[in-house]
Amino acid sequence: MQSRAGSVLIAALIVASQSTMEAQTAVGFQVPSRFQVGGDFVVSQPKSELATNIGNGYGFNLTGMFRVDPKGYFNLRADGGLVQYGRETQRVPLFPISGRIDVDIETTNHIGWGAIGTQLQIPDGWLRPYANASIAFTDFYTETSLSGSDNSFEPISTQNHGDASSAWIFGGGINIPFGGKFTNGMLNLGARYYMGGEATYLRRGDIIDNPDGTITLNPRRSKTDLVLWQIGFSMVIPRTLR
Repeated sequence: MQSRAGSVLIAALIVASQSTMEAQTAVGFQVPSRFQVGGDFVVSQPKSELATNIGNGYGFNLTGMFRVDPKGYFNLRADGGLVQYGRETQRVPLFPISGRIDVDIETTNHIGWGAIGTQLQIPDGWLRPYANASIAFTDFYTETSLSGSDNSFEPISTQNHGDASSAWIFGGGINIPFGGKFTNGMLNLGARYYMGGEATYLRRGDIIDNPDGTITLNPRRSKTDLVLWQIGFSMVIPRTLR
């Protein structure tokens, strides 16, 4: 009787152990989700009227995507980024009566954007071409900051000028996958054309310092077409199956 009870107990322990191992394996099993995030280094190249007034800009772009279909042929896409296309620095005395304390005055020109749209892509293979289209809100602004020449205090800044516009975006490129099966990392090489509306903006030298301490702004106005060249990477966010 005792022998039969012992055999039943041992069998129960074996079954329970196998069930526990299978449960632990299931909890730790990861697969790609439908969400993808990425970041790119970007170069903005002005076109048409904008190219006669400003030069190239350098900055970053962040991307988030959601696969509408399971494979990822059709995606919803959101972008946000910033480039700096101009910079001017002056070192001046803090007090007119003495030149012993110097401060740095730095003026920078920026273009920021936020966009939402769609992307079609080939989700398989070593080269995965894609095409996208979006509508964007763009912000052209110039700000000036005051800081110590030895970085002894936090910079003080003010916005000299700003103007908002919009743009239709059409782009394309290639994703090159790397990493393991569930890492789903991809190198991104692409470009996007911004068909921008009209906006006012400043460039280097458009702020004039007057003798009485005031300033005079000479903003420029034109359409804001540009090409955004991108190189970066993206990754599919994994999810755990239970």
